Amino acid sequence: MICGQKSDDSRGRQVRTSSRPTKQWFQGGNLHNATVAKWKIATNQNKLATASDWLAATNWKGHLNTPADFDRLKVKAQMLVGAIEETAKAEGSDALKVNEIGAIIMTMANDLGP
Repeated sequence: MICGQKSDDSRGRQVRTSSRPTKQWFQGGNLHNATVAKWKIATNQNKLATASDWLAATNWKGHLNTPADFDRLKVKAQMLVGAIEETAKAEGSDALKVNEIGAIIMTMANDLGP
């Protein structure tokens, strides 16, 4: 059945399927210019998608060609999220910008590339 079509359920009632495609793990990040305070209350999915955007635009630019590449990117994005989380624990960090923290981590880390 195609998404968005009507069908009958087991009781003969019409049911409409969702026409929205499933969001990928790397989609929907919106923390690119957020403060640490906003980062702390964001969902893990949002953090992961934002981190993957940063990596895809820098260390991984030109290296995302296969599904396996995206699998490896996810691992690296999880590592970046973890590093930002550790930094965000510091007292008085709430006003810092996470994009600046992420940039420093990506510049200094030697294990976030492809």
